[in-house]
Amino acid sequence: MTRRVSTRAGDKPKDLSTIETDRLILRKMTPGDADAVFAYASDPEVTRYVIWDAHRTIEDSRAFLDLTIRGYESGADPAWGIVYKGDHRFVGTCGFTSLEAEHARAEIGYVISREYRGRGLAPEAVRAMIRFGFERMDLNRIEARCIAENTASARVMRKAGMTHEGTLHQREFIKGSYRDMELYAILKSEHRLR
Repeated sequence: MTRRVSTRAGDKPKDLSTIETDRLILRKMTPGDADAVFAYASDPEVTRYVIWDAHRTIEDSRAFLDLTIRGYESGADPAWGIVYKGDHRFVGTCGFTSLEAEHARAEIGYVISREYRGRGLAPEAVRAMIRFGFERMDLNRIEARCIAENTASARVMRKAGMTHEGTLHQREFIKGSYRDMELYAILKSEHRLR
C-alpha cells in the first residue's frame, strides 16, 4: 500500500508575502538591511545560544542577506525580516527551516535584537509564522528547538502555544561542544483549538 501525499501540503509559497501583526511587519529582507542585521548578529549576547557564529564584519551580514535574497528567487525555505512598527526599525529575523513536504512538517527559527527583547515581539512573530505555516503552507506540524540553557527562547515557544516534547541529549555540536536541545512543537489540530 502506498501513501498518497498531498501536492499542496508543506509546499513552499511561490511568493513570500508580507505578514502584519499588531506591532510587527514580517517582510522579505533586502541588501539595505545589512547594518541592522550586523547590529544584532555581531552582539555576543544575542548570538550566545544560536547555532551560527557571530558576524565579525558587515561582510558576514551582507553574505547572509545575499544568500537569503537568492533563496527568495530559488524557492528556498521562507525567511522574513522583522520590523517593529513602533519605530520602523529592522529588529530581527524569523523563518522556516528543515521543511519536509512529504510529512507536512517544518521547523522555525528566530532571533531578535537585544534592545527589543522583553517586549513580547518574538512570541508575536512566532505566532504569525505558525499561522502562516498552517494556513498558507498547509503544514500539519511545526517544530522549534533551542539549546537547553536558552530559557528565554523556550519561553517564546511556550508563549506562542508550542508544547515541550522533550530534551534531545547532545543533539547538536555547537561552538565546540555537544549541546542538549529542547524540542517544542504544535500541530495544526491544536492550533485550530486556540
